[in-house]
Amino acid sequence: MGTRKELTAEKARQYREAKTRKDKGRILDAFIDDTGYHRKYAISILNGEGKVKMLTIDGKPVKARVSHKTRKKRIYKRYYDKPVAEVIIKLWKFFRRICGERLTPLIKENITTISKRRRFGITQEVKAKLMKISRSTVERLITPERKKERLKGKSTTKKGTLLKNQIPVRVFWAWDDKKPGFCEIDTVSHDGGGEINSFYAWTLTVTDVCLCWTETRALRNKAEKWTFQAADDIYSRFPVPILGMDSDTGGEFINWHFKKWCDEKRITFTRGRSHHSNDNCFVEQKNGDVVRKTVGYARFEGDQALAALSEVYGYLNPLLNYFYPTKKLSAKKVLPNGKVKKVYEKKLKTPYQRLLEHPDITEDLKNKSSKIKAKLDIIDLQDKLNLAITQLDKIVLKKYSESGTNISAAAIAEQALGKNLT
Repeated sequence: MGTRKELTAEKARQYREAKTRKDKGRILDAFIDDTGYHRKYAISILNGEGKVKMLTIDGKPVKARVSHKTRKKRIYKRYYDKPVAEVIIKLWKFFRRICGERLTPLIKENITTISKRRRFGITQEVKAKLMKISRSTVERLITPERKKERLKGKSTTKKGTLLKNQIPVRVFWAWDDKKPGFCEIDTVSHDGGGEINSFYAWTLTVTDVCLCWTETRALRNKAEKWTFQAADDIYSRFPVPILGMDSDTGGEFINWHFKKWCDEKRITFTRGRSHHSNDNCFVEQKNGDVVRKTVGYARFEGDQALAALSEVYGYLNPLLNYFYPTKKLSAKKVLPNGKVKKVYEKKLKTPYQRLLEHPDITEDLKNKSSKIKAKLDIIDLQDKLNLAITQLDKIVLKKYSESGTNISAAAIAEQALGKNLT
């Protein structure tokens, strides 16, 4: 610091004595290189350091040398104050703790419906601020409340039969994902990290690569019969005709029944490569963000748990597709240094909005989806989903207690369910 002060005093004198703007700029550049100061801060120092000013003290004129003083930090009044922060946190917890980037457009799109519910305490002033709030502000407000624990299950995918040699392999870049109807399909195990047998439930997930439309179904087990029935139900209820199905190498898909079903429906059936989960990256990310984030990692077994899981998905599917925005990759650019830069869509959209905007989808299909959307209420659906999840959790806790497992309910909630129970 001593050296900096000496350098500042010398450069300040040269800076003030410089006759041209060019000379001042050269001195300033050299001073910045030596000290590392910000340019505006350096200009302030050089303009004030070492100046002599005449002051009057006790009636006598006195020469005083001016020294640079640190500017007092300004205090701003928070625009997004405590009432706004409390509302944001309430909405974040209510809507499954989704990220701020997705929560922001969800709030703005449904602010009229949300503000009618007194439970959130949204006044007219708060409502006006919510309509203008940015993603970064929402992220900053929910960061202190965000849960940091992450749980990870184990893979239960087993190889299919030799039939997989007759099913063409599709890798990520080989599929045109700009056309609706091409989907990825996968299953999620609900074994709870325990014994792997046929007595626990599974989830079947189907995701449209173009629209990001996701459908989930509860399976009694991983048998071909239940997988086939769930896939047939999704096919009949999907908003657009399914043109392609891409799976991993699991035996629930690599079998003659499923291949025959795809052939009868004129669906292009392909598979990913073994030990290459990124070949099915679109549905794999839904397994975590949709299934695990909603129902956790507990073991679901028995008819009661299966019915409760089916009820959860009955409310979750319309929320995902009609109300929850999704973030979609639009392009990848390879930089000169070899790194890949991902470019995402500027505006987040729901799968329903993508369906309405896509030119290849007929007006009849769009009108059909619009009629379904008009009958839905986001708050009612979310209330029913939260209640269904609570019922599922109670069944799981009861099962743990009946089995005599010597762990507390809190430990079950944290380790098995992966979320807090109230």
